[in-house]
Amino acid sequence: MAVSTKWQLSPLEYKIDFIVAPMLFGIAVWLSPSPSLLQIFLGALIWSFLEYAAHRFLFHRHFRRHHWAHHVDPAAYIGISGIYLGIAYAALLLPAWWMGLQSFYAGFMLGYFLYVLMHFVIHRPEHKLYRLLEGVARNHEMHHLRGLETNFGVTSPLWDLIFLSYSRPGARP
Repeated sequence: MAVSTKWQLSPLEYKIDFIVAPMLFGIAVWLSPSPSLLQIFLGALIWSFLEYAAHRFLFHRHFRRHHWAHHVDPAAYIGISGIYLGIAYAALLLPAWWMGLQSFYAGFMLGYFLYVLMHFVIHRPEHKLYRLLEGVARNHEMHHLRGLETNFGVTSPLWDLIFLSYSRPGARP
């Protein structure tokens, strides 16, 4: 499969999520009259499901050629621009505020931030946080094995376990 360069990003486009996601999380918590830990947890849980579903059903089916570039060079700045995602996520804050779901939105942004951070670190063994995420990294390495369509969840294997797409690290196809 030919590798696409369509999703090649500048360092700014790739790393801006590390600023925007925590900022939107903080704004959502600040806007909430009384932050709800349950809503924050549910928002993060919904993010993890969307992470799994987008990775499995969009990136590996509809955008396979573009996503393959990440599999070929996992440490490269490849993905969807954080500038566009930041604008889209910021636009979602207003309806969340109107519906009184600031805590849910905050949890969603927390889940997204954890995804961005963990995915960055697990592809960089030299990073100082890598040792904390070695188990997650081994799980994700299974996903990067050619011919193995498993382990789509980056932040958690929860949805892979539920939808039977989990492969234990070390297993072979």
